[in-house]
Amino acid sequence: MARKDKNIEIIENEKMVNGALVSELTLKDEVIGTVKQDGDRYLAILPSGEESKINSSAEAVAHLLREYHLHRG
Repeated sequence: MARKDKNIEIIENEKMVNGALVSELTLKDEVIGTVKQDGDRYLAILPSGEESKINSSAEAVAHLLREYHLHRG
């Protein structure tokens, strides 16, 4: 039996933290993770504090979404 796709709404809030622009991904009231620039690369930061260095902002967002679906979805 096929699973029905569920649509979820992820909100990306940009804010300044210590002079750096940070994107925070949220699902309703739950923070999925944050993305911030680190030189030429980006850091994808999970709510647990685990950081991953990624080459682009879009890849960092995709990484956070994969981790969310892997552990909670």
